[in-house]
Amino acid sequence: MEYVSTNYNEEERAWVSPEITLHHDIYLMITLKRPGKLVIRQDKGDGKKPCIPIRAHKNMDKFHIRLKVIPETAKIQIFTSSEPKEIKYAYI
Repeated sequence: MEYVSTNYNEEERAWVSPEITLHHDIYLMITLKRPGKLVIRQDKGDGKKPCIPIRAHKNMDKFHIRLKVIPETAKIQIFTSSEPKEIKYAYI
C-alpha cells in the first residue's frame, strides 16, 4: 500500500498531491475530512493534463476507484476540494 500526501494550493484552490508515476493498474482509496469533490488529472507528456472522467465525484467523503493504466507508465495528480484524511493506492 502506497500513501500519498497533499498540500493546499491557493492557485488551484484545492489540496494537491505531487505527480504519481504508475506502472500498472491501481486501486485508489481517498477519504476526506468532510464531503468534497475529486479531480484526477493525467499527464499525457505533451504539456496537457486533462481530467480523468469519474462518475459520482462530488459531495462525498470516500472515493474508491480502480484506474487502468494502458501505456507502460502514466503520471497522475490528485486534487480534492476538502482536506484529505488519507489517500492511498495499491497495485492490482
